[in-house]
Amino acid sequence: MPRPRPRIIQRAEPRRDDPRARFLIEMARALGTYGMAAHRLEEAITLAGDALGIRTQTFSVPTSVFLSFEIGEKRETMLSRVDPRGTDLSKIVALDEILRRVVERRLNPARATRMVKRVIARKPAYPAWMHILAFAVAASGVSRFFGGGWRELLAAAITGLCVGALAHAASRKRHAARLLEFAAGGTAAVLASLVTAMDIGPVSIRLVTVAGLIVLMPGMTITTAMAELATRNLVSGTARMVGAITVLLSIGLGVAVGQRIAGYLPGGLDGLPQSLPVWTEAVAACLAPLGFVVLLNARARDAMIMVPAGAGAFVLARVLTAEIGTDLGVCATSAAIGIVGNIYQRMKNRPASTVIFPGLLMLVPGTLGYRSFEFFLVEDTITGTQTAFRVVVTALALVAGLLLANVAAAPKRSL
Repeated sequence: MPRPRPRIIQRAEPRRDDPRARFLIEMARALGTYGMAAHRLEEAITLAGDALGIRTQTFSVPTSVFLSFEIGEKRETMLSRVDPRGTDLSKIVALDEILRRVVERRLNPARATRMVKRVIARKPAYPAWMHILAFAVAASGVSRFFGGGWRELLAAAITGLCVGALAHAASRKRHAARLLEFAAGGTAAVLASLVTAMDIGPVSIRLVTVAGLIVLMPGMTITTAMAELATRNLVSGTARMVGAITVLLSIGLGVAVGQRIAGYLPGGLDGLPQSLPVWTEAVAACLAPLGFVVLLNARARDAMIMVPAGAGAFVLARVLTAEIGTDLGVCATSAAIGIVGNIYQRMKNRPASTVIFPGLLMLVPGTLGYRSFEFFLVEDTITGTQTAFRVVVTALALVAGLLLANVAAAPKRSL
């Protein structure tokens, strides 16, 4: 009996070498690489697909992106792996410009794809030594927000500098990068304890430890995860939240090990911070966002908008939380940041993230998450649970404010 001839299946259009499909895949992967939230990424790619004449469905998670293309009754689904590298505002601005020109039919997809690859291959906006120094700047500024005195500012700067150097060294080796949070937690705890052995007076070890680790705290990741959950991107939001919790656990465990090691070293006497004049807090409110400009790899000229955004968010949050309470104050501040960001997007035709990110970084609940784990370590379960709940409430307040901002001043584009 003759064997049946195999049925030939024709490839559905668009093919993988279709320049439109290739552009959408590369753009989606690039946006995911630099930390774009799932709902923003999916909306941007869907709108770009409509402009290119391809009906596109996008499904994004922190480590992968799925794209399904449709032309008539034909469909093809593609998977692209994403390697998250953290927020890079200069590259997000460049990708937004490419995407806008493609949607406006001023740039063909093939050339746009080459431009996206060049953006990805571009070196960081600032040299390594500036990134390391930015860790110290952010740590010293945040230590003042927590009520630290000049001793805590100095100790936090030293700790942040060492954590920044450790982060830079770990970024060169894949396996070392996976241990960064644990190693940084231990390093910060040991250094904060050793500082008290110096003849400079009493130092708050806990404050210095938290301030030195502030850049690694996943507060922004928690807020992004809550935003994704609020917009019904449940898979991406859950995965991102679990990732943030894992980072907090790694930092907390590293601090616990570091504190145990510090017990065998000189120092270790925790003291109360010495109060500083109020004007120093205003200086710190400008200093910390300046560090975030470098840490977010923003363009130097964007510092003119990012520093006022961060300082203004801090001052507004302080005033509103004192007047109407913490939750409403954080929500109102977040809404104000979102409205300013959307207006900036409309006026300058640039991503609203340039304004929103530095503003939110002054409010995100990363340190609360760390404190929650710290309470669990000392078996204070009730306080740890209450603090963890406070993290969720604060993140929800931030997200609610951003959603209100999108209603009050609708953004022109997704990014």
